Amino acid sequence: MMDFDFLSLPPEILGKIFSNIPWNELINVRLCARKFNYVINKYHKDMQKPKLKSIIFENDSTHNEGIDRIRIAYEIHITDMHNFKDTSDEKEFFLFPSELDQFQGFLKKVDLTSLDCVDISLYDHAEVVGIFSDYFHNTNRIESICLYVSNSEEDIGNTLSFLEKVQNVEVLELCLHLPHINIPKDFIIPVKNSLEVIDIWEEGDTAFVNPRMIKHIVENNPDLCGFKFTLNNFETYKMIIDTIVEGELSRRTKGCLHRHITLILCISSDEASFELLNYFDSEEFPYSRTNIRQEGDILYIGRLVCPVCGRFDTISVHKGDFY
Repeated sequence: MMDFDFLSLPPEILGKIFSNIPWNELINVRLCARKFNYVINKYHKDMQKPKLKSIIFENDSTHNEGIDRIRIAYEIHITDMHNFKDTSDEKEFFLFPSELDQFQGFLKKVDLTSLDCVDISLYDHAEVVGIFSDYFHNTNRIESICLYVSNSEEDIGNTLSFLEKVQNVEVLELCLHLPHINIPKDFIIPVKNSLEVIDIWEEGDTAFVNPRMIKHIVENNPDLCGFKFTLNNFETYKMIIDTIVEGELSRRTKGCLHRHITLILCISSDEASFELLNYFDSEEFPYSRTNIRQEGDILYIGRLVCPVCGRFDTISVHKGDFY
């Protein structure tokens, strides 16, 4: 049988072949051919899936024929052979709802493990979120995830399946228009040991937040110190504040790790604001007020002295705009 000189193939063909080899699974391989090194250098970019830095899904309102389309935009991490890192210009493409199989094809060709930003803004087409969720595995630390969706009872599963995969993110912003939809009372977002800021807006007659969810988020994210909530129910605000304060008191028993936390509460009525102020000034609330009067959007500033070292934990509560 005649010996075949594998490296005699044209470099562009070798590049295609090498791109299908699972290099991280190979063992006992010795590579020493100069031509192999040449092919690797020349076709390095073609031998791996593009690593996305950011991805955006949104409704396209600019189409001049008035036909509903979905805009998908993304940026790519660029790393040369010397490990110099950069980011590509934003790229985009548009799909009609009947073309979502092309979106699935796109996701198969890219690497989502290095995402820094996910931004989803869809008032329809929840199936896009469902398709993305099938390929999204939040093992890497993501800087921010922003999700604005408007769902019906029939497609809420797409949104919940995505949120169930969110586990490693620094900033999480949710704007949810889920009117009169029954969200499971024990639903949680399994984010852990990463969250620093959370912003949840329940739009319209949405009831998304539940005690188990807030308890999980507070207890499992020690660096979480920024909270913003826009809700329809005063009792939910109070539940959230109680859970946050309980988490802070529990954290104090583990050492003198003192810090400042900020709450922004977007409250719809003066009556609700007044009730909250009464609660902050009651003996039930463990912090001591330090601001004499309200200034600007500040409802309350308080502190809690540490009996061990004499330093303070502090809290500020701001009133945000309710839309």
